[in-house]
Amino acid sequence: MLTKRLVLVILFAAWGLLGFGGLARAEDRVLYIPLDERPVNLDYVVATTADTLYVVTPPDFLLPDHKTPAPVDRLWDWAFKNARSTTGMVLATDTLIYGGLIPSRNHELSREELLARAENFKRLKALNPRLKILAFTTLMRTPAVNTAVEEPAYYGTYGAAIYRLTALEDKKETQGLDAREAGELAGLKASIPPEYLKDWLDRRAKNLEVTSRLLELTREGVIDYLVLGRDDASAPSQSHREYRYLLQQVGDLTTDKFISFPGVDEGGLVLLTRLANLLAGEKPGVYLDYAPGPGPATVPAYEDTTVGDSVAAHIAAAGGRIVTDPRAADLVLMVNTPPDGVTREAASPANSAALRPETVAYAKKIAAYIAGGRPVALADIAFANGADNSLLAALEQAGLLPRLQAYAGLNTAGNAIGYALCQGLLARRMQPEDRQAILAVRLLDDWGYQANVRGQVDREIIRPYGVDKNNPGAYADRIFTAIREGMARFARAHLGDFKIDSVDISFPWNRAFNIGVKIR
Repeated sequence: MLTKRLVLVILFAAWGLLGFGGLARAEDRVLYIPLDERPVNLDYVVATTADTLYVVTPPDFLLPDHKTPAPVDRLWDWAFKNARSTTGMVLATDTLIYGGLIPSRNHELSREELLARAENFKRLKALNPRLKILAFTTLMRTPAVNTAVEEPAYYGTYGAAIYRLTALEDKKETQGLDAREAGELAGLKASIPPEYLKDWLDRRAKNLEVTSRLLELTREGVIDYLVLGRDDASAPSQSHREYRYLLQQVGDLTTDKFISFPGVDEGGLVLLTRLANLLAGEKPGVYLDYAPGPGPATVPAYEDTTVGDSVAAHIAAAGGRIVTDPRAADLVLMVNTPPDGVTREAASPANSAALRPETVAYAKKIAAYIAGGRPVALADIAFANGADNSLLAALEQAGLLPRLQAYAGLNTAGNAIGYALCQGLLARRMQPEDRQAILAVRLLDDWGYQANVRGQVDREIIRPYGVDKNNPGAYADRIFTAIREGMARFARAHLGDFKIDSVDISFPWNRAFNIGVKIR
């Protein structure tokens, strides 16, 4: 039996077997296969689209579980069985080919098996030639640090060296190396066990061949629209090197068939928004207003292109268009970039709640748009991995938080841009109470947790006791209790206008980096 979220997941914790009614129409029934089971890819996405589309997701047992891949053959069978009764599908190719985002970085699958799975998109189209298939795939990331949390075990020891080696290889091909860099490259090649480097590069080569095949399927019209998300792909790096190769494969594919942007966790929401606009026959206009400073010329941390290019790509992928007059816009997207063009971590001491002149001025601009009747969404990317405390304090003091159409400041700049944009575009189709609930969850997660409570718990428990935040072990109950208590305090202190009775916190992958938020 098909499963779907019974009610708006950020309002209620229950799961059910019936579709959420809202404003969605049964004839707009769409299937959504997410990148993984985290709220950012599943619960939050379904909640945002519930008033607009009748979104059906796979039962939980067909989804990935961190490093455990989804049962890919059974998942394809589920998609095949529902192809004829579906208007459109938004599909994470990583889940359908590798078993999920994390399995895509660790799999031992053969080239032949991977390419055979990619051919299943042809069968979907054959079962329903009118089916709209919107797919998103990822360019494997290249972490700059030693970490085996989401990568193979050896990356925990040699990750930084592998990153640096491939960054030098990328630079060698694009700019050339000086004598010192050439010597460093030779030393890195000698220091990394060749079997580890071969394993890592071989897997990437297979994944790259799969992505090339997905581009061909898009050119053939099997996939109607393809997004390539670039995950932590700052340049130079192996990721950037592979992206240069893929751009050569794009060839004659136009932006109404293919686009790429930095970020992956927003991909499902972006394409569901595109599908909603497509079904409604709309191409909403978006007016952009950047914070003082370099603004669109900023290149954020973890990314390989300017904010201006990223915003434009996200708008195009969501089925929107940029307009030059706010009076002609369906949405004003405020983009809060750092005043000096340098993206710092939200947990850094620089992210103080003290009001700064530039944040006060930007809050006044937001107030003016709202007073003029313009719907405003805020993409808060001045800091990475959390909100700008100064700007949010200014908005709170001015009573503007509940008057926003949407807000996002989560994780990387691309993630926040995609979320703020799409929740803002879909807000006009939401019931007012649903829009407020979605807004409150983002403020709690991105401002409350990522920019404040997470750092407090890190300072008070994780660092003093030497706890691995990705595997807290015996400290898990203490850490998770402190997070829940801190989030409840934050909600009482800062979100009184949202009339929140309780805040429920979950911990995807049993770690303290990200949380899931539900409110009642």
